[in-house]
Amino acid sequence: MRIAVFHPGAMGSQLAAQLVVAGHEVHWVPEGRSTGSVERAEAAGLIGTPFAEAVGSAEVVLCSCAPQGAVDVARQVGAAGFDGLYVEANPLSPKSLAAAQEALPAATFVDAGVVGPPPKGGPLPTHLMLSGTAAARVAELWAGTAVTPMVVGDEPGAASAAKSAYAFYNKGKAALAVLAFELAAKHGVTEALVAQAIRADAGSLKDPGLPEALTRVAWRWGPEFDELAETLDEAGLEGDAARALRQVWTRLSQ
Repeated sequence: MRIAVFHPGAMGSQLAAQLVVAGHEVHWVPEGRSTGSVERAEAAGLIGTPFAEAVGSAEVVLCSCAPQGAVDVARQVGAAGFDGLYVEANPLSPKSLAAAQEALPAATFVDAGVVGPPPKGGPLPTHLMLSGTAAARVAELWAGTAVTPMVVGDEPGAASAAKSAYAFYNKGKAALAVLAFELAAKHGVTEALVAQAIRADAGSLKDPGLPEALTRVAWRWGPEFDELAETLDEAGLEGDAARALRQVWTRLSQ
């Protein structure tokens, strides 16, 4: 199949690379993108194509980008009259997901969420959660690749909820670890904290380099926690918990 991908970041480029492995013709739009994006796209075997041609000839559009750009991408693709399969692979709140779907009235909309590392055939699986009437069709696109599709519901929203639930736990504990390391550093007791890494429940505290490492992704994780807060609110849960942890990513991104 002919597929267009927006935009090949660390995860999106690897999802696209696995589509190339599966034998699909995968295009992307290099206009206005960074040198890093160009390098990732070339390494993944993607074909650089102008926007109108990429969308106009695509049977499938995959949107895997930072969550703050997802609705804009959907609107651009919808305005171009796209009427194929649209795979929204960003961790969005119900409100943002609805806005993306409304922007694509002619398309078949599939909600998706990625759990795990970029798919490169490593020991940890990359699960692609999928929901919507065409979820099974989308799952087939990655047949025989390092991506493990999981159909989790018949309606859009289920895949985002599954992704959001895991992301809140996994990235939330990372934010707590950052605060723990910083608190220990303020009081000069980092060594005492790191000594607890031998305990089975130490989790993210086993990596004292975590705060510095997470500065590279804080710009993206912050908006993800905005979406998580709205998702928790929508479910009648404590969205303020996500808003509080969002402040960690705001500070690290600065």
